[in-house]
Amino acid sequence: MNLWLRFQRRLLEAQYPALKTVIVNLKSGTVFRGVVYRRVGGFMVLKNAEMLREKSAATPLDGEVLVQMVDIDFIQVI
Repeated sequence: MNLWLRFQRRLLEAQYPALKTVIVNLKSGTVFRGVVYRRVGGFMVLKNAEMLREKSAATPLDGEVLVQMVDIDFIQVI
């Protein structure tokens, strides 16, 4: 990996919203709300996660939720 790509990766990692509540919108249309606990490899780990759906209450999810980074459309920090 060249030096510029390493610099970009470190810059993005430094700005990553760890321990912040976020809404994660996936490319599939699935939406999660939770606390970003950490990033492991190509995955984001959410704790206290809920699945959000239109016109219904949020569904709490047991345990941690692993979201593959390539499947994320966008993240909203709230």
